[in-house]
This record gives sequence, C-alpha cells and structure tokens, in this order.
Amino acid sequence: MADNNDERAYEVEFLSCVADKSQDFKIVDADSHFTAFTGVHISKIHQGKLYLQDVINPPDRQAVLEKLRKKDAPYIYIDFDILGKDENVNFVHCCAQNDEATPLCRLVLADVSKSREKAARLKQRASEINNLIDQVEGGVCVFRVTPEMHFEALYMNASCCRLFGTGKDRYSERNYRLDELIFAEDKTLVYQAIGRAMATGEAIDLEYRVKTHKSKLSWCQCNAAVHHLDENGSPVFHAVFTDVSRVKQAEERADRASEKLANLIENLSGAVIVSCLEEPLRCELVSGEFLSLLGYTRAQFFERFGADLGRLIVGGGEKIEQEIQSAVRKSGRCELEYELKCKGAKILRVRDRRRLITQKDGTMELIAELEIIN
Repeated sequence: MADNNDERAYEVEFLSCVADKSQDFKIVDADSHFTAFTGVHISKIHQGKLYLQDVINPPDRQAVLEKLRKKDAPYIYIDFDILGKDENVNFVHCCAQNDEATPLCRLVLADVSKSREKAARLKQRASEINNLIDQVEGGVCVFRVTPEMHFEALYMNASCCRLFGTGKDRYSERNYRLDELIFAEDKTLVYQAIGRAMATGEAIDLEYRVKTHKSKLSWCQCNAAVHHLDENGSPVFHAVFTDVSRVKQAEERADRASEKLANLIENLSGAVIVSCLEEPLRCELVSGEFLSLLGYTRAQFFERFGADLGRLIVGGGEKIEQEIQSAVRKSGRCELEYELKCKGAKILRVRDRRRLITQKDGTMELIAELEIIN
C-alpha cells in the first residue's frame, strides 16, 4: 500500500537559528528542529562551535552570505541547500530578519525538500503517463460540452490526433471543437447520445463518421462517459475513439457479397439450398426452384416453417439430419433420399446431394441440390 504521506500536497518542516554577522556568522542560538537536523547539541551551539557557513551547501555559500550582509535590508528572502548530520542535502526557503540594534540575524528555514522531490516525482509520473497514453492505439480524449453544445477538446493523445487528422499544436488552440468534425447525417445520433449521457450518466457507445482535415470520412467508435463538471458546471467527458473504418468497409463488402450470393442462389436453376453443418436442414438461402418444388412462397417457408426443411420431411427430419452430418464429416459430401410433404398434401420423393464448402474465413457451409425421383 502506498504511503499516505506521499499523497500530501506539501510537506514542510521549519527550522530556525540566530547568527552573529559580526563574528563571521557564528550561530548563537537555535531551536530543537535545527539542532536535530545538524546533529549539533544546543550546548555546543552556545559554545560557538557552529557557523552558518558550515550548514550551507558549498556551492551556495558565497551567494547566501553576500545577501545576508546587505545593509538596510530588514528582511531577506533566499533559497539554498543546507547540509544535515547524515550529509544529506535539503532544499530550504529562508526568511532572514536583521536586528537593527545588533549584528544578529534570525533565520527561519522552511525545509521543502520533500515537496520538491514529490513535485519531481509527479512531473516524472505525468510524463510517463502521457507517454503511455500516446502509445495507446485507441484515441484518448477529454472534452467538455458547453451550454451551446460545443464539444471543446481539452486533451487528445497522439492516436486521437491521427484519427481526427490534426496535430497536437492545433487541438491545444482555444475552442478546438470536436462537434465540427461530425458528419452531418450523424450529428443527430451523436447529440442524442451526449444529451442522454448528461441527463442519466449512462455511458456512450456508438459508431459515427468524422471528417478529417483532408475532407475524408472515417468511421470511429466512441466510448465515453461524464467524468466530472468543470468550474462553470459544464460536463467533462473522458472518451476513447477507435478507427473502425476498415471494419465498416469489410462489413459493407460482406453485405454486398451476401446480397450477391443470395441473389445468385435464388436464380439458380435447380432446387438449391444452403445450410450450416450444425443444422443441415435449417435453410439459410434457398433458390426459387426449391420453393416451386415445395409449392410455398418464400414468406410462407421462412415464417410458417422457420426455414426448417426437417418439418416437411415425412417421418421427421431428425434421422436424416444425423445421416447428413455423419456422411459429410467423413467425406465432405453425401447423397440420400427422403420424402417431402409439399403444399396441398402432396408427397414428393427427392434425392438430396450435398457437399461441404469451406469459406476463406474458415466457416463451413453445406450446399444441397434436391432432385425429384418419383
């Protein structure tokens, strides 16, 4: 578990001492914090065994003593490093007060070493986090929604800049608006999702098109949620954008291919059906001649019988389905005969010839041709 002290905003320890400028800055008094830090007992200090320059880090000594020697300066403010008993070096803010009536100078030292170390750690951590975020393939973005429903970008990582076609120097300009990138036909969808998230707090998960600086349209998937409200009460969203253009293009090609295949199967000569190996009698595609053989319309076959050829087989299709699966798994093809109950209580005996086809994506389909044999 992390030390809770590491989460404090500031860690400051105060030390004080009194130096006599007329005796080469000999320390004549000090508090317990100062004696504990230096490791010099207060009795030794009263005996004049410690000088201010002994405590100051050598690189800072000359500059500090010159400033403390300034005349007509009741208060002097200076930062420098001091040396501790364990040879550790601590950074301090110093306020020195000169006594106008005596050569004494009281120094109050604020030890802010831990704060400086923490600031360095936080800066390093922030740099590492920013670098890590820039390595994320998805576009990480923070934006706020103004009362005018403008989406102002507050932060975008490198992947997000590439997706939107802009450089980091550009998004950092004031009022860089993400809403101006949304394709006109998709704006209503996006605004509705943003409004719903603002009203209910539910996360956003949608796909829409954005315009890049080259006027090119890209599909992006947006996952976002309200993180907090800014000082003006505007909701601030944390979002991840993913470029899904290639996925969309692949889906469109697949849809076109499926449409072409369905059209091709429907217009093939012969009673042809397409099914999967797991359910060889449940038809995915059927030709027009197959429907003519049954005497049913496409709507009747798919809606009334659920496209299940087994429901039309005399005696039920369970045994036929098992025979098809067994034969196809052995040789990749099969041939068998069975009787079909067609429209008008007509019984037809058919020969079912099937073969297994493996698609490029690894999926397998069964293509069957039915032939009347009586």
